[in-house]
Amino acid sequence: MDQRDNLLGVLSVIYRWRKAIRNVCALTAVGAVVFALLQDNYYKATTIFYPASPGLSNPELIFGYTGQVTDYFGTDRDLDRLAEIANSAEVTDYMVARFKLFEHYKIDSTSDKGRNYVRDHFRALYTAEKNKNDALTISVEDTDPQTAAEMANAARDKISEIAQRLIKQSQAKLLATFDENISKKTQELIMLGDSLQRLQARFGIYSIEQQGEQLTARLNKAESQIALNRARLSVLEKDPNVPRDTIAYIRANLRAYEQERQGLRNNDSGQGTLNVRNFNEGQAAVSIMTDLHFQARKQLSFDRERYSQIRAAYNTNIPAVQIIENAERPLIKSRPKRSLLVLSAIFGAFIFTVLIALIAEAYRDVKWQDITKGE
Repeated sequence: MDQRDNLLGVLSVIYRWRKAIRNVCALTAVGAVVFALLQDNYYKATTIFYPASPGLSNPELIFGYTGQVTDYFGTDRDLDRLAEIANSAEVTDYMVARFKLFEHYKIDSTSDKGRNYVRDHFRALYTAEKNKNDALTISVEDTDPQTAAEMANAARDKISEIAQRLIKQSQAKLLATFDENISKKTQELIMLGDSLQRLQARFGIYSIEQQGEQLTARLNKAESQIALNRARLSVLEKDPNVPRDTIAYIRANLRAYEQERQGLRNNDSGQGTLNVRNFNEGQAAVSIMTDLHFQARKQLSFDRERYSQIRAAYNTNIPAVQIIENAERPLIKSRPKRSLLVLSAIFGAFIFTVLIALIAEAYRDVKWQDITKGE
């Protein structure tokens, strides 16, 4: 019964104050309608995209030197990186300059706080956030629907450009490192080549395997010819019927082959002459230097090929985002919702007036003059 009495009391107060409540709600409705009609219409344009995998800029993946499966979409970390870029001051300042937002928002660019005001105004109309499907959503509101669409797409393209630039900066540093390394290795290769040439000229060794076979063959041939000519002399010198010219010819051949053997065994001919002594002394040094020179040329060729691949990847325009939906010109305004605004204002005025009425009725019997005098 108490609750019913209280409710009846409230309804009774509302009934007694009905004209005041009606007048306040009517005035509020008129004011809300006027206020709502004076508000500009705002249109929201939205673009949705996923981050592209940074691995798409990997030279090994571009040139097919890896068996790794190509992943065209980035990870959650890539998405977080794009979200940070989207909310960066660089994107905001780019949009301010690109769309001349000082003039568009009617903000004085010469004032001390004008830059902060235009940034805050833009960010109030701009959102960059992940949606439920883990894609990045860029939304821009503007009084002109076409401008809203252009701004959303421009912001997305700028985000992609910044993300690309970060990757290319890393590639540029890697290119500079390779360039310096290639220069050093080229100088080292030149020095190794000079050292190898000096060793080859000193010992007369230019091809260890081929010259070793030739030297052995020549030495064996000289030995066999010496033995053969000696045997011939030992037989023919005892025969008085053999002409002396033949004997002299055989002796000359014997001396020639003995001199050849001596030259092949010793270093009497000076440096640079291929013989057994020079070959045995120089083959180890020449072999090591030849191997070092070959390995240096091989590594330099690999570095140059790697440098060319990175340079090609650096010069390739690989987008940093995978676009799911472009921002299009919105046909329906996003705000204000004028009917909701008016109804909310009327409802608020009604509640406020009822509260005032209840308070006034509750303290109707209080003699405020006595209280004031008592103080």
